[in-house]
Parts: sequence; C-alpha cells; structure tokens
Amino acid sequence: MQHVQTRSTTSALVLTAVLIALATLFTMYTKIPVPGIRGYFNVGDVVIMTSALLLGRKYGAYIGAIGPALADLFLGYAVFVPITFVVKGIEGYLIGTVYNHKTTTSALVATIVGGIVIVAGYFIAEYFVFDPGVAIASILTNAIQAVMSVIVSIILYAILRKRLG
Repeated sequence: MQHVQTRSTTSALVLTAVLIALATLFTMYTKIPVPGIRGYFNVGDVVIMTSALLLGRKYGAYIGAIGPALADLFLGYAVFVPITFVVKGIEGYLIGTVYNHKTTTSALVATIVGGIVIVAGYFIAEYFVFDPGVAIASILTNAIQAVMSVIVSIILYAILRKRLG
C-alpha cells in the first residue's frame, strides 16, 4: 500500500480534506439523538478509525479532530466542539500509533484503543462540563458507538487494504 508519506504534499492535503469532509458528513447524517444525555450516536468514528489505519497517526489525528468537531458545530452542539476536537484527535492519533501495518490483530487492537479513548474521553469531559450523572449515562451509548465503529472499520479496512495494494 502506498502510504501518505510517499505521496506529494498536494495529494496528501486533498485526501485529508476529503476524509475530513467524509468524517463530518458521516457524523452529521447518521446522528441519532439519545434522550438523557446531551450528545448523539453516529458512525463518524468509522471514518476516523479507517483513515488512521490507512494513513497513520498524523492524518488520523487531523481527520479525527477536525471532521467531527465541524459536525458538532454545524449541528448546534457547540459545547462539544472542543471536547470532540481533543477526544477524536487523540483517537485518530493513537490508532495510527498503535497499528504496526502488519496484522489484522494489530488493526483490531489499535481500533479497540481508539474505542476506549472515545468512552473514557467523553466520560471525563462530560463529568466536568455537565455532571457525573450525564457522564455515567453516556457510557453505554459511547461504548455501543465504539464497538460498532471498531467492527465496521476493521471490515472496511480489510477491503480497502486489499484494493489499495
């Protein structure tokens, strides 16, 4: 597979911008508000996880931080913009860091680490920004979103890795 590091700066920038847009759209158009918490369920993490596996930690962090934060801004969840920027940026960075580009097991471990970042990051942020009750109530929704994203991103990555060489 040709990694972003060997591509031209222009093509890397364009690919990153397209994936940021995809992360924004997947987050916005799969939004399912969850009663009792202030956030929503979405599948934007699939784009973050798959991108971080394919492109590495730097681009995973950019895509993770910017795309979903823009979605929060556009959807009127302004209080979540800085939280999402940090949590999803760390998610993309750590997935790209943990993955060793050799085995599916490594990809699975990396995305599970990303899923843990989602659950823990939003729990900590919501605990201090809102209150402990909101933070506790959001654990299940964030865990379901993380598990679903891990499963779908591993499948998607396996398909794309074969097609991209």
